[in-house]
Amino acid sequence: MKPTGIIYIIAFFLALSVHNANNASLSIYEQKKYKQFLEGQGLYTAEDDVVILTVHNFKTEVMGSPQAWVVEFYNSWCGFCQRFAPSWKALGTDVKGWSDLVKIAALDCSVDDNTPICREYEIMAYPTLRYFHENYVPGPQNIGVVVTKGDDVNSHRHFLIERMMTEQMEQRGLMYPNLLPYTHSDTSHLFDSIPHSTQYGFLIIEEPETYLGAEVALDLHKTPNIIVRYAFSNNSDLVSHFRINKFPVVISLDHNNNHQIFNIGSNSREQLKAVIGNFLLSKRIKVTDDTPKNKEIFTGKWLDAEVPDMSSLIQERARQALKERIKKMGDVVFQMDLETALRFSLKHEVATVKTIQGEKLDVLKNYLTILRKYFPFGQGGQLFLSELLMAVSNTNQIKGSKVAEIISRAEEEDSLVFSSPQQWLACKGSSPSYRGYPCGLWKLFHYLTVNAADQNINNRIANPLEVLGVMHGYVKNFFGCADCSQHFQDMALKKGMRNVSSLDSSVLWLWMAHNEVNKRLAGDQTEDPEYPKYQFPMKERCPQCRNGDNTWNLVEVFRYMKHMYSNINVRYIGSDTRILHVGLEGKSAASGPGSVFKALDMSMCFILYVCSFLLLTVLIRMFLKRGYRKKPYVHDLLGKV
Repeated sequence: MKPTGIIYIIAFFLALSVHNANNASLSIYEQKKYKQFLEGQGLYTAEDDVVILTVHNFKTEVMGSPQAWVVEFYNSWCGFCQRFAPSWKALGTDVKGWSDLVKIAALDCSVDDNTPICREYEIMAYPTLRYFHENYVPGPQNIGVVVTKGDDVNSHRHFLIERMMTEQMEQRGLMYPNLLPYTHSDTSHLFDSIPHSTQYGFLIIEEPETYLGAEVALDLHKTPNIIVRYAFSNNSDLVSHFRINKFPVVISLDHNNNHQIFNIGSNSREQLKAVIGNFLLSKRIKVTDDTPKNKEIFTGKWLDAEVPDMSSLIQERARQALKERIKKMGDVVFQMDLETALRFSLKHEVATVKTIQGEKLDVLKNYLTILRKYFPFGQGGQLFLSELLMAVSNTNQIKGSKVAEIISRAEEEDSLVFSSPQQWLACKGSSPSYRGYPCGLWKLFHYLTVNAADQNINNRIANPLEVLGVMHGYVKNFFGCADCSQHFQDMALKKGMRNVSSLDSSVLWLWMAHNEVNKRLAGDQTEDPEYPKYQFPMKERCPQCRNGDNTWNLVEVFRYMKHMYSNINVRYIGSDTRILHVGLEGKSAASGPGSVFKALDMSMCFILYVCSFLLLTVLIRMFLKRGYRKKPYVHDLLGKV
């Protein structure tokens, strides 16, 4: 058979496989997209009364919408976001009846795909609440209005109402019922500028600084032919006119100025609505109130549960075995965790800043400088950091999108920058909302302090705050969790970080600070139940680190930290060490034990590659020289069946 015949047959099967692939089920991209909508993302699920926004639907949902939107931009690893989420879900349920006016939503900035949205809208801290008015059109000066965060569902609702009132004062929010207080001295103007079909008006008189009237007006806004307004008790003329001395009260009125006063026993939103509902029922008007009384618990499933196949069971067993192995290894540092923390830091915090300038730019330069000096990268990684540093060093400002572009190139398959996939090993939590990035960032800065001390043993003019100062600047300017950032800054001031006098003492200061945070978060709802916060190192792992009275032996703690975070203690499970140890002559990463074997491994790989190439060439020449004259059959290519 001629070679061209073989080529035609191979081409036929290739075309057939492409055709089948094109006509197969949904692409991975589409499956991922719909999975997010059906199952949720980050801290929110499809069962919550919160619209889940992603890069796939943000613009189509929010832009040009007839409703307003209040969007929480959050990060699923952020402890404050985790504590915030239950009250945001509660708000979504509480104002569900207002969804034709304003929608409650959330977008997870920790998801790679969503990063461009978070950068475009200049999300600098988590969680950030933004209000987007109806018919919203984006622009340089229009990236939404920041809404104050509350502490619970009631304060969330009150801050939302304040924003809605401001919208009406600025001639927007025309779809809302009138949320501004009634200020006239009598009720003769209650029916001004409303449809003539309106039969009854209700005026709620309440104490200042309360929101009952606005809440009831929004809850009942779908009830036809009525109007709900409110006035404050300091409207003395109005109060005197009706001789009211106890609040709140509801006054019902019709067009003939017939009125009836209802005294309410407490500041109860539900009781106010019940009084109005009973009055309308007596007039044969049915109240429309879509505000849920109790949230229904969703117990069904979107899709039938799939029976796990053998391969998935094996994979799960392998994951559990790896998890147990990592636990038994104790206090070690993994290259994969360090690289994943760095990638997340650059992609989801630095690159999400729309324009980096001023103090932020100075901090970024210093951050990249210490990374280039001490981070355990190979030659490709060093070149990547140098490119980033050069990009930010010769300018007064740089776009976050430019940083993202450089990172994107570094993550290409053939770039030889990162030796590991972007996932967690020792920092992996029992669920995606636990541990992860905060754990990885602690490990990263511990590693940097230890290796800065190691590499400057004989440097008498070394800056003792070289790493700690950068960490403080980074946490202040880039760390997404605003609550965590402020805690760290307060602790740095209280614990005298600026008074650290040597690189060795910087190692101990950071150890002390980390344990301080562990103590504060122990028992917090953000704590991973499988990995409780403890004062490290544990006595079982470092008996000599404790004195007989259980106080710390700081000399032994220092020795332990220097060993734990030294580059010779870095482990490479899941990492391609060839990327890390090629072309690093003179670098400490290649000078440790085992570097000779790594060089031999590379030599053997090259020899095997050459041998394989030569063998393949010989086989092809033999095949072409021999040829086939008989008529080709499919089983000649695929084998008999």
